[in-house]
Amino acid sequence: MIAHAQPVLDGAERDRLDGLAAKLLASEPALAATGAFGARVATGLGGGPALLFEDHGEIPLVGRRGDSALQYRPLLLAGDGDLVVLPVRRSPAFEAYCRDTLGLGRPDVLDLPPAPSGRRFTIARSCVEAPQVLGRILGTARRHRALDVVPYIGTGSVWRLAGLIATQVDADVRVAAPPPRLTRRVNDKLWFAARVVDVLGHEALPPSYHAFGPAALAGRVAALARRCERVVIKVPDSAGSAGNLALDSAAVRTLPLAKLRMRLLGLLRHLGWRQTFPLMVGVWECPALASPSVQIWVPRRADGPPVVEGVFDQVVEGPGGEFVGAAPCGLSEPWRARLASEAQRLAWLFQTLGYFGRCSFDAIVTGTDEATAALHWIECNGRWGGTSIPMTVANRLVGDWTRAYLRVVQRIGVRTARMDVAAALERLGPRLWRRDGPGTGIVLLTPGGLEEGTGAHFLVLAPGAAEAERDIAAVDALLGTG
Repeated sequence: MIAHAQPVLDGAERDRLDGLAAKLLASEPALAATGAFGARVATGLGGGPALLFEDHGEIPLVGRRGDSALQYRPLLLAGDGDLVVLPVRRSPAFEAYCRDTLGLGRPDVLDLPPAPSGRRFTIARSCVEAPQVLGRILGTARRHRALDVVPYIGTGSVWRLAGLIATQVDADVRVAAPPPRLTRRVNDKLWFAARVVDVLGHEALPPSYHAFGPAALAGRVAALARRCERVVIKVPDSAGSAGNLALDSAAVRTLPLAKLRMRLLGLLRHLGWRQTFPLMVGVWECPALASPSVQIWVPRRADGPPVVEGVFDQVVEGPGGEFVGAAPCGLSEPWRARLASEAQRLAWLFQTLGYFGRCSFDAIVTGTDEATAALHWIECNGRWGGTSIPMTVANRLVGDWTRAYLRVVQRIGVRTARMDVAAALERLGPRLWRRDGPGTGIVLLTPGGLEEGTGAHFLVLAPGAAEAERDIAAVDALLGTG
């Protein structure tokens, strides 16, 4: 992990945050508990071979088996001797590209067979139910007497898999993610909002409210619509924009409450919402000067404070603010330092609660200029994500992502011509990043969008912002993804 803009908390602030953590743990003693999974299972990284997979199955409104546009990403984090579980159709050309062109190593790739129909799919549970896959995992853990499980997100099924491995082969298993209950809490927008207030104060949170039922939901939306341009309803335990319902106030302002209630419930059900409450209702703040994201690695407390690895701008599109890419934060240095400092305080609290692993905090800077802008924290991504994975890949390739201008492009769900990875690599040719090259170029991050005709996902390492934009335009022209 490579630290950037690393703030230092003074003793009084550390003591305050530690006291807050103690109160939270006293009110929820099982928040960081892992004892149910066995004495040889714990958070951390033990130095053994890693088992990596990207499982969205337990994230409301997000999980689905066929998301091959993203589920190849763990291959980019793996190395020699690691195991990568893939629940999607294999792409030999992409695997060869990661191995030979990018030089990322030779992990063993495990094919996951189709899951039984009619049941929510999770990779971790399916590993247990696939004898050949489980046998390979147990064999690796048995030979090394250890295994590091590196999941996309530390859900209950991940921890149960870790417990089974430790029990079956009498090995030490470490999970590079927080305990499952803490994972749920930090990814819950309502819980996170309360922690923002605890750590940073009410002024650090955008105007937002709980709605505990349909009538309260309609009433809160109606009240906000009378005084702001846009309102947003968020399913608090979903991820990113998948659970966001953004509304133009003009479209709902004049509706009677009964009709508004039915309209809102229908729109939410269309998202896949399962009629669970509470929901979060807030103001969709505009104008937005920036949508920054602070990328953090949280080690075990004994190994030092949380590491701020980068401050980025999220590129978002559409009415729900869908993530489509990232770039280094364009705000001034004082603003970047403030973002890093406030994120560090939140991460310190989480670390004291028992958090370990990858984490990022999303914010919005509202206003028309930096001198008068306000900083509001929106959500925590207690998992890997669309910025942290490419950033880590860049670190692996060039040693430190700041040695080049890093630009992430994620075009998912757009209609493009199908193209196999070998053909895409041939078209990109000299524009590709190569080990023996100048340290700049294009890096393909997944094969699925290209092969299925649903877009592209790539990383640009360039000398500067202007060159990066030219490279993006060239890739779009060559691959037909613009």
